[in-house]
Order: sequence, then structure tokens, then C-alpha cells
Amino acid sequence: MLAMVLSLALVIYTRFSSDLQSNKSCKDQEREVREALTRMGIDHSKAIVIYDEAESGTKVFRDDFKRLQAMMESGQIGILAVDDQSRLSRADNTFAFITDLVYMGGRFIATGEGIDTEQTGWELRVKVMELHNSTTIRELGRRVRRGQLGRILGQLSAGDYCYGYESYLLNPEKAAESRGPKPERGLRIKESEAKWVRKIFEWFNKGRSISWIAEELNRQNAPRGHRRRSNRWRPRHVRKILENEKYIIKWRWGTTRTIRNSQGKKKQIPVPEELQVVVERPELRIIEDDVWDAAQKGLADLKELYGKKPGQKHRGPKVHHTAIYPNGLLAGMVFCSKCGSRMWQQASGKRLYLGCHNRGADDYCCELTTRVPVEKAEEAVLEFLAKLLTSWPEWLDEALAAMRQQIEEVTQRVPEEVAHDERRLRDVESQVANLVDALAEGRVQSQAVRDRLDEAEREAKRLRKKIEDARKLLSAPVEMPDDKWIQQQLDGLASVIREGGYEASLLLRKIVGRIEADQVIPPGKSRGYARLRFRVLAWEALKAILSSADSGDALDALLANCVNDESSEEFVIDLGGPTLMDHWAPKIAEMRAEGTKWTEIVEITGLDLNRAYRAWKRFVDAQQTGDDPGDDSPSESDDEQSDGSADSDEAA
Repeated sequence: MLAMVLSLALVIYTRFSSDLQSNKSCKDQEREVREALTRMGIDHSKAIVIYDEAESGTKVFRDDFKRLQAMMESGQIGILAVDDQSRLSRADNTFAFITDLVYMGGRFIATGEGIDTEQTGWELRVKVMELHNSTTIRELGRRVRRGQLGRILGQLSAGDYCYGYESYLLNPEKAAESRGPKPERGLRIKESEAKWVRKIFEWFNKGRSISWIAEELNRQNAPRGHRRRSNRWRPRHVRKILENEKYIIKWRWGTTRTIRNSQGKKKQIPVPEELQVVVERPELRIIEDDVWDAAQKGLADLKELYGKKPGQKHRGPKVHHTAIYPNGLLAGMVFCSKCGSRMWQQASGKRLYLGCHNRGADDYCCELTTRVPVEKAEEAVLEFLAKLLTSWPEWLDEALAAMRQQIEEVTQRVPEEVAHDERRLRDVESQVANLVDALAEGRVQSQAVRDRLDEAEREAKRLRKKIEDARKLLSAPVEMPDDKWIQQQLDGLASVIREGGYEASLLLRKIVGRIEADQVIPPGKSRGYARLRFRVLAWEALKAILSSADSGDALDALLANCVNDESSEEFVIDLGGPTLMDHWAPKIAEMRAEGTKWTEIVEITGLDLNRAYRAWKRFVDAQQTGDDPGDDSPSESDDEQSDGSADSDEAA
């Protein structure tokens, strides 16, 4: 066992949490760990050292931690050594990680805490330290929140100021001292931003749309504020300003709080209104009450027109119209790889292109200047997908096996789920009856009770539909078609794709969904050609063909309870390629470096002298870092004036 462990990697993992900490912390941790390993008689001369710098231990989505996890899952780690367990993680998944490490044949050592998985009882110590470390973070958050509340009540800054305000040191001399508590800061109006807040309210009250205001702010180059990540003003930024009570002196604090899951992922959840704190600060007024009231009435009118109505399902973000009603095979599917925005269709004469709408000359514009030729992109994508589906790739076979397994598992769970849903339905129906009786007899008149009744009735309706569908599944056996039938359907799917048209457009959105466009620019050139990247959603492709099976409806119902994100590897399609000059440019540069004469280069490449020289010059200039490549233009001394194809001046 010891020989096997020693043949695997010894990894020393170090971490510190933020830029405010010393950047020497990782080196200090490494030194302590190495000293402890020496005392334990473990050779660490070939140890792999991972520095995870300025990363919170509550997150598992850290690049270096993911690298460590990949090594563990592939069984590459023999010993994982840390200074203390909290360096590995402060989330609630540390015990699971270490258990998996031991399962894969590894050993975990926390030198500063004396934890070693080769010692009996290590599980208890690891679990206790996991609880201690995660609780410490939560307690620290509570204390920070307590201190922030004290600053809010003291009319100070707690870092919660928005656009139009700035914080300043109340005592700059004391702040210069290296020791002592964090210096206190106050808040004041920042006039260079406040004037734009007033303009936003003025424009909105005059009937301008929120989108128009955002574009006008961009046109006039209005400052974007200290918290803004986007390089442009967006409608959502304008709406936030119009809804912010701080401009009318009501500073509301503690409206949300942060919670984490076991993986360290964070989200904000609302805090009950009675637990929120509201402080009035008259000296920070930017908007007058009558202006504010007019703006709120305008927002209320917009909500009445476009907002969610009572009883409606939550719609979430609006779906782009081309995702539902495509006006082209790729319309609405192609996104810019640089800024992530959807690419818009543009016309140049009779030709159609897809271009990033953020492209331009301004500093906040997108870098993707190459446009995607629509006709060429459609032909390339359709032909590629058609060939791919008929070839029955390995990833599709794996997805089919996973689908069959999940369908079998879901089928076995149906009777148990039906019994559970029937019990829940009886409870909900009893709640509905009690609430109806209470309202009918006048015992309660609370709106909260009426809301609870509506919620219970919706739940009862959902449960009845779910039970009905499950009983249909139990009454009719479901069988997956064999591979031969699926291959035939895949061939039919490929035919639909090759034909194009509206049906192919809908199919593409199911099995591909998103295509990213990039650009390839050869060295020395300002323009290039478009490159498309995408993945095929194997699960959706199989669902598309299974819907036509004899038991298609039952299969659809079962697949709705299956979870899978199986997809292919990333595919790349180039809508163009390097020219003949681009192809020969690096080879010409290599030949010139070796002293090959221009006449020989022309004979080898088939390019005329002018094109050969321009290809070489463009490539060499692109490789330089500001140094003069020297004058290597063709001259008569090289005996390269042949048939008057190009003289040295024309080539230069």
C-alpha cells in the first residue's frame, strides 16, 4: 500500500482568501507543510505545489481547486498535504472531498492540526473541523453585518452608496496611521453623477422610454459609476435609478442577505420588511418628491402594460422573438464570442451577414469586427450536422445508454411517487376546505389567508394533473426502440436538416441551441474570416426522434422526469481559410532567414515576386515587437528580375 501511494503524486495545496492578505502567505504555508512532512519522514522533493491566491475558501468553483479535484477524481494523488483543513475549503463539502480522496487511494494530511487519514478516527476530526470552519465564516458574516448596521445608524458609509454619491474619509490624518480600527467614512453627493440622475428623471417624466434614455446616456458619454461592470448604459441601469428611494433621502439597508449551498455558490434572498432598516438622510436628497412621484406613476403604468399579472406564471426574461418564430435558419442562434450578445442580421448589397451590434470604433465596443456570411454559414452548419447524425458518433451512443437507464429508473419510481402525491393531495384538499370555511364564516379576513387559498388551489390542480399522467404511464408499458429504428430516424432527421426551411430552423434550435462566432485574422492582416463553435445536444436530438415512436407520448412524459445535459464535444467550422499568400508567408520568412533568393522563392511558391514579397513583409512586420526587420526587399543583386514580373519598387 505504501509503495502504491509513493508512486502517485504528493500535492501541497496552499491558499489565502483576498488581496488584502499578504501574498507571501502561500509560501509560508508551503514551508510549514514541508517541515512537517520532513518530521514525518515523507519525501517531498518532487511535490506538486498549488498556490490558490486571493480565493475565498467558501467557493469550490476555483480554478486551482478544480484542478486539484480533477487530479483526485482521476486517482493521481497519493498524498494531499495542507497547513490546515480550512486552506482546502471552508464550505460544507470538505468531508466529502477527503472521503473521495481516500476512496481513490489517496491520503490527506493537515500538518497544522495533526489530521492524517491513516490514523484511526480521522473521520470525526475532519467532520468537526468542517463544521468549525464553515460556522466561523457564518459568524464572521454576522459580525460584519452588525458593524455595518452600526455605521448605518451612525449616519456613516457602509459601502452601500449608489450612483450619484461618493464616500470620503472623515479623518484623513487618522486614516494615514497604519494601526487601529478601519477609518470611518461619510457620504456626500457627487455632483458629476447627480446631474445625470436628475436628467434621467427629467427625460423619463417627459415621456422618453427607458431604452432611449440608456442610448442617450451612451451618446453623451455619461459617467457610469463606481459599481458598473458594463461598458455601456443599459435599460436595466436606468430602471434601477428610477426605482431607488435613496434619491429622496430614504436609505434602506438590509433588504437581502447572502446564503450559500454546500458547493459555496452564493445567492441573495429577501429579508422581511420588518427586519430592514430605513434611515432618512435629508442632506443627501437629489430628487424632489413631486419629480419622484411622477416617475413612480410612469413606472406603474409600464408595469400595468407589460408586467406580470396576478395568477400568471413567472415568465422570467423575455425570449427573443427569433427563438420562437425564426426568420432564418440561424437567426437568433449565433452569439458573439467576445461580448456574448446576440448577433444581428445585416445587409451589404444583396448579401446578408450576421454582425455583433456592439462593434464599432468606441472604446466600449466589441472587438469582433468580422461578420458571418449567412448563406455560407447555413450551408456549412446544415451539411455538417447531417453528416454527423448519420455517422452515429460515440457520444450519441453514450447518451442513448444513459437515457435508457434513466427511463428504467424513473419507471420504477412511479408507483411510489403516485402514492406520495395522493397523500399530499388529500392534505392540500383538506387545507382548501378549511380555508374556504373560515372565509365563508367570516372568522378571518386576512389577505394572507386568501393568498394561501389561491396557492393551495393551484397546488391541488398541479397534483391532480401529475397523478393522472402517472396513472397513464402505469397502465401502458413503455419500451425504448432498438438501435436500428433509432438509426433510421437519425437518417430522416439528417434529411430534414439538409432540406432546410422552417422545420429545420426549429430542429436546429433544439439540438444545437447556441452557436458562438469568432474571428481568425492571419498575422499582419486587419481582416480575416469567421469561425463558428457549437455543441450538439445529444439528449435533445434523441428526444426529437423518440417523439415519433409508438409510445412517444409516454416516453415524453418519462423523459420530462429525467435530468441530463449530455452533449458532444465542441465542433468548429471555419467559413473561410488562409489565402495562398497567408499559407506561404511563414515558409517564405523561413526561406529568407536561410538566405534563399527571391527567384527561388518565386519558383517554389508559384507566387509572383510582388505577392511573395508582400506576404513576407506582412508576416515579418507582424512578428516584430517594434524592431526594424531591415530592408530585405528584392534587388537586382539577387538576380530576381525575371520577365519583368515585378521590379523591386513595385514589390516594395
